[in-house]
Amino acid sequence: MKFRKLLCIGAAMSAITAGQANAANIILVDQGFAGTPAQQAAFRAGFQIAAAYWSSVLTNNVTIKLGVGTAALGSGIIGSTGSSGMNYTVANWESGVNATKSNSAVDTGIVLPTLTNGAAAFITNGPNSGNNGINTNTWRYDNSTTGVNALNNKTLYLNTANVKAIGGTATYDASNTQQLDGEVQFSTNFNFDFDPTDGITANTMDFIGVAIHEIGHALGFVSGVDYLDYFGGPNGPGVATGNQFNFNQTALFSALDMFRYSMDPHNVVAGNGPVLDMSVGTASYFSTDGGLTQWGGNSLFATGTYNGDGDQASHWKDAVGCTGQIGIMDPTFCYKQMGEITALDLAAFDAIGWNIAVGSRGSNYLINTAQIYSQFATAPVPEPATWAMMIMGFGLMGAAMRRNRKVTARVRFA
Repeated sequence: MKFRKLLCIGAAMSAITAGQANAANIILVDQGFAGTPAQQAAFRAGFQIAAAYWSSVLTNNVTIKLGVGTAALGSGIIGSTGSSGMNYTVANWESGVNATKSNSAVDTGIVLPTLTNGAAAFITNGPNSGNNGINTNTWRYDNSTTGVNALNNKTLYLNTANVKAIGGTATYDASNTQQLDGEVQFSTNFNFDFDPTDGITANTMDFIGVAIHEIGHALGFVSGVDYLDYFGGPNGPGVATGNQFNFNQTALFSALDMFRYSMDPHNVVAGNGPVLDMSVGTASYFSTDGGLTQWGGNSLFATGTYNGDGDQASHWKDAVGCTGQIGIMDPTFCYKQMGEITALDLAAFDAIGWNIAVGSRGSNYLINTAQIYSQFATAPVPEPATWAMMIMGFGLMGAAMRRNRKVTARVRFA
């Protein structure tokens, strides 16, 4: 996981807006796209379609502002999202979810964590000597309810978009003058297919599918387990930097982590029931019934890039090969693979505080990017002949946002 500063364009920008009544309004702020005018137009149109899809399924009356553009990302990284975040108490998050959720059977059946003195209890990794960082080969039950060491139990680190969804007021870092809720960038190292209605062309990536995935991270599909993984020994690169701190005194975990359960495979807690589990490398799953069942029977999370299964915990568990993904928030895409959004994806957003349009609910929900393109493309998206010689033609300016979550989608070579 890269904890890169989230940057803003300081020059003139154009705003691309996708939205409708009784829906989340997603404003896309153009931060510059590489290539010819036709290539740039394809990127912008693809982002508009992805944003329009999210606006069609999320009914919260909020405005989310995302910077979008292209950049030279790391090897094997297709897209990358940095999100603006803020500390938010678990108690206030639960209150907001309860106050803003619909009265549907789906929403009323969602079980939120039971709090003690405003604190959630969960399994996490044990500390190194002096609470300076963590050891991902040890586990403990963290049920602190008072004092400075209960901050991670009582306070979430929420995406500002997620805060808005539950009726809260987003607070931005002073340097975030444009109040961006996130920044989505695409790599200049890949060829993309922008019109999936005739299938995804060989040696290209489904742009709309990856864009929907990346916007999903900005909307709140993130996990604090990635922080533990990055700064945790023995393999986290943050260990070598010496930038360690007391994780008990830091807001780390997300709203999505409040539905991250395991059956306690390391026998940390007395008994044999499910428990919230924020540890790196553990087979954790998404559950909306207090951990009693995996949602839909298969809702495993990825467990960590460095000390887990090789993928950021801010994703579903990666499916082997290029088929069988359990949702669009799978960590990898293959060439020629068409993205699919599933009921599991929308259930996760529903749980963390977004409201889902009635027509998009249900365990059988499934839509692919060809169907999304047909529904939301206002005009045929131009298909550039080649993207091999794209050159970055813009500069990033400005100051950094507050500590942000950096999440990436990778290519799977199969």
